[in-house]
Amino acid sequence: MGAPAKILVIDDEEAICFAFQRYFEPRGYRVRVAATGAAGLADYAKEAAEVVFLDVLLPDTDGIEVLAQLCEQDPNARVVVITAHGSLETVTRAIRGRAFDYLVKPVDLDRAGELVAQAQASRRAAAAVAATRPAPVRGGEAALVGRSPAIQEVYKSIGRVAESDSAVLIVGETGTGKELVARAIHEHSRRRAGPFVAVNCGALPENLVESELFGYARGAFTGATTDKPGRFEAADGGSLFFDEVGELPPAAQVKLLRFLDTQTVERLGSVEALRLDVRILAATNRDLAGAMAAGRFRQDLYYRIAVIQIPLPPLAERAEDVVPLANHFLALKTPAGRAPPIFSREAAAVLEAYRWPGNVRELRNAVEHAAVASGGGPILPAHLPEVVRQGAARPGAQAPSDLDALIEQFLVGLPAGSRLGDLLPRLEKALICRTLADAGGNQSLAAQRLGMHRNTLRNKLRDLGLDT
Repeated sequence: MGAPAKILVIDDEEAICFAFQRYFEPRGYRVRVAATGAAGLADYAKEAAEVVFLDVLLPDTDGIEVLAQLCEQDPNARVVVITAHGSLETVTRAIRGRAFDYLVKPVDLDRAGELVAQAQASRRAAAAVAATRPAPVRGGEAALVGRSPAIQEVYKSIGRVAESDSAVLIVGETGTGKELVARAIHEHSRRRAGPFVAVNCGALPENLVESELFGYARGAFTGATTDKPGRFEAADGGSLFFDEVGELPPAAQVKLLRFLDTQTVERLGSVEALRLDVRILAATNRDLAGAMAAGRFRQDLYYRIAVIQIPLPPLAERAEDVVPLANHFLALKTPAGRAPPIFSREAAAVLEAYRWPGNVRELRNAVEHAAVASGGGPILPAHLPEVVRQGAARPGAQAPSDLDALIEQFLVGLPAGSRLGDLLPRLEKALICRTLADAGGNQSLAAQRLGMHRNTLRNKLRDLGLDT
């Protein structure tokens, strides 16, 4: 038998290093650990490892920099990045920095075992595919927020396709953020300095689609007194995004297919072919296969725009991302220099329990509604749209511990092992929240109704974690 395969863990958390050793060593692997980036690089230089597990945050350097040095030292290195947050920026930097894959803390060791097996198979296969070096991330990142496994897969897809010029089809329900994904692909591509032009295919009148997309020459029709460039020309050097591409009429589908084949367009009324450098990104919430079968969408065009597909999960499959997204939208709506409102635990529970059929767009609108209703104070369940509160309280959903629910708990009887004193603080909190909501967030009025001084109410809000 040969020497056992080596795994190198570069992480300054002793508990994580010990967990890797305890998991892999009984399975026949030799696990080496390093607490700093410099020590890890030195260890790998002495003896290459089958797989390197690399933390992003190291005491002496940025883990992504260590990743770059490892891959420069050994182009065949297989590095799995470990991150505590799994943000789009981190995942994109890791994937584009030639990471084999990544893990989000707390680390799933069974998943780590699967990645080791995949990495070993990959090393035995052909040489690693050349990948581009990481590029800086621009400010104003599109609002792709979350760390759920579903959105992590989207981040990974964005990182892998960004530097390609292949057409991409983004598939997802209405309101899931398909344009945000398209913008993120553009922002992380070599075209980032060029324009990003978005076209809502369903909003263009059919008789204007061709002139809007391809432009027209002077004299092409009555009223065409000057040349007019179309959206394709406006996107030259950048990316052109077709939202709801299934709504394109047949004539425009033919011209789009011709562009994908020749990289040229002709303005209406002109025979001059204009050569352009444009990447095509498209999105749909419809069943394009059904549209093809019905003859409403060209099969050959579908295969050209769907070279790479990115499925976008509905918000109902990302429950753990709902509150971070809501806080993100609150921050965007809050004027500079002011702290954004906060969600009470009860309001957060309502948000997480609701199914969000309108997806991220519905959540954004609900947050805006709640921010206005709260008057800048803590956001309580009563501040959320009624449809959200009712939907969250449907049978089988986890309803918040609101005042009515707590009173019902008293009427039914105390749970086994509970005391009245255990529930009174919860009742007080629910009563304060309800009164504050009924007072429109006016603390003076709420204090008057509760029969307490305003300062007493403010102290209670702070103690309950409801102050701003």
